[in-house]
Amino acid sequence: MTFISNNYLRSYEAHHSAITKPFFSKFLLLTLSLLYYQVSYADSFTAKRAGQGFTAITQDFTSSLSNPALLTKYTLEDDVYFSFNLGGMGSDQYNVIDIAEQISNDLSNLANDINNASTTNHLHDSVDTIIHNLAAIDNKVVNVRNGLNFQLIIPNKYLSFGLFTNQFGRIGGVVNYNDNDALLLEEAINQGYLDLTQLKSTANGLGYSLAEAGVMLGYQVTNNNHYEISIGSKLKYQRIDLLYRKLNISNFNEDEFDLNNDEYLTNDSHLNVDLGLYVAWGDERQWHAALVSDNLISRQVEYSKQIQPTDPNINFSLKPTTSVGFSYQNSWLTLATEIDLADREHFISLTPSKYVALGAEFTLFESVQLRMGLRSDLNDVDGDLYTLGFGISPWDVLAIDIAGFAGNNDTYGAALQLGLKI
Repeated sequence: MTFISNNYLRSYEAHHSAITKPFFSKFLLLTLSLLYYQVSYADSFTAKRAGQGFTAITQDFTSSLSNPALLTKYTLEDDVYFSFNLGGMGSDQYNVIDIAEQISNDLSNLANDINNASTTNHLHDSVDTIIHNLAAIDNKVVNVRNGLNFQLIIPNKYLSFGLFTNQFGRIGGVVNYNDNDALLLEEAINQGYLDLTQLKSTANGLGYSLAEAGVMLGYQVTNNNHYEISIGSKLKYQRIDLLYRKLNISNFNEDEFDLNNDEYLTNDSHLNVDLGLYVAWGDERQWHAALVSDNLISRQVEYSKQIQPTDPNINFSLKPTTSVGFSYQNSWLTLATEIDLADREHFISLTPSKYVALGAEFTLFESVQLRMGLRSDLNDVDGDLYTLGFGISPWDVLAIDIAGFAGNNDTYGAALQLGLKI
């Protein structure tokens, strides 16, 4: 959707000479499709979290998906809460998808013209255009990330709990231009016959999707005049899907890189556990801290559907990750920060991300929220990401939140969250 970065894919090419390529249908499918980015406690792009710089683990019980210990942070008026979230992010700085589709169409037309003995000058002009376009997008990276989740939460003074489903993923890729194709096309004109299967230039895609469903529990350990402490956990069934696709450039079609394409997916299913800790202190409980550890059961998945002997070995690593967060909150202002203490999930041959985030939320008229934030990658894999968000929650019953974000390499994204308290 993010979501693999330029450094991700170029690192992969350095190891294997066959990189990766994502191809959802740009922004509509960015926001509405199933593949992220990203993220150990799930970059599911909840709009409240995304708008506030991707900070959430010290918010309230509506953000329990990010930290199950927050299940205890509710008011007496809160009985049942539903929320649905979706979002996506993408980067196609060099318009690779459109140009690759144009190249594929031009090659098909060229083959028809050569095999039907069209005018030679016209054919040479067509070859020049195709080669120019191939060179223009050679090794230019595209990224797409997505997230989708639903949660049902029932807070109470005994043992707050919730049910959830969550999916997030990322896919990235590149076109690899082989300059021998220029000679092949010119020779085809002279010979009067073009076999497109002989082309060596390729479009390559690599991606993953994590889907999970389970139950989350929260319990308040202590609450006195000075501080309160809560703990929480999530027990979840988790499925990891890996996609690798390599196409002759003449057969380029973005649908071939969809993470719903079972023919090129390897999947692995298992149980996993997340743990959360939440602490609040101060005369008005204005100071907050949290610690979240996700995916305590490590997992390594190998892509098993190698189509050609030259295809690379692809392995995906899911290891425990830990994040710490701090925030200051009062009736109209929230200032928050979060830091990853460990790397995120990743393909083993690629450098993982590790984030630090800052966010702020301003509450107006008790039911309107304005949010902004910044997230940066400590490992310099992804560029800086700037976020803005808006929320409205009339009578504290229905909540509608939206977020938009933008970053380096023409990266853009959006998220929508619908919530209902009963």
